[in-house]
Amino acid sequence: MNLGRVFTDEEAEMVFGAYLEMNADEGAAGAYKVYSDTGEYVGMGSLCPNEELGAVEIEYMLLPRCWRRGYGTELVGELLKLASRSGLCKAAAITDPENIPSQKVLLKNGFEFVKQFANPEGESVRLYQRTL
Repeated sequence: MNLGRVFTDEEAEMVFGAYLEMNADEGAAGAYKVYSDTGEYVGMGSLCPNEELGAVEIEYMLLPRCWRRGYGTELVGELLKLASRSGLCKAAAITDPENIPSQKVLLKNGFEFVKQFANPEGESVRLYQRTL
């Protein structure tokens, strides 16, 4: 979980280590580089099992130059297809309450708002979920 903020160096090291472990498994969980149709790197997406939520958590980050160009909506759609083909039943995503564009991406992909709560750092975040 990215907790709706920028990672510290230690958190980034921990998260990337976890991604490497997930990518070593044969399932859909893991991190994916994302490229446009023209081969331009636009960001990353990931599927992370979240036992607390009983779902696979979808995370994505796009380069600012790629915002508001449809990449987020398409990326989340592809992650959902991958999760569904892998037999997963429920997806979740967490956003910063002020990140309205990300919330719109989730809603376009069939997510529903569940609740707003404080993450482990005490910061307010919004939880979205959907069945697969």
